[in-house]
Amino acid sequence: MGAHTGRRCNSSSSTTRRVRPPASSAVAPRRPSPTSNCTTGDGKVIRTTRSRDMAAVRMRMEALRRLVPSDGGDHDDELLLRAAGYIARLQAQVQMMQLMVDVLENAHD
Repeated sequence: MGAHTGRRCNSSSSTTRRVRPPASSAVAPRRPSPTSNCTTGDGKVIRTTRSRDMAAVRMRMEALRRLVPSDGGDHDDELLLRAAGYIARLQAQVQMMQLMVDVLENAHD
């Protein structure tokens, strides 16, 4: 084993009750990430897994907000719906352009 690092962690994952989905369920729910409050020997708090996950989600939502055209202050659920519609429109445009390419290629034959 390695040397003691001076960290003290209080994990709440052992107290989290795990619930099994019913046998008829097609999709199992995701288990929440375990959380822990860890401090180093000098008292610094280490970010928990859940807070890192939330920070990553916030970063991705901001990136999506920059990519999807909108009028501004969309809430997250509105942003996701707008992004889904935008993706569908882009897919339709790509299909239309592919059809145009196919027609033009066959017109030269």
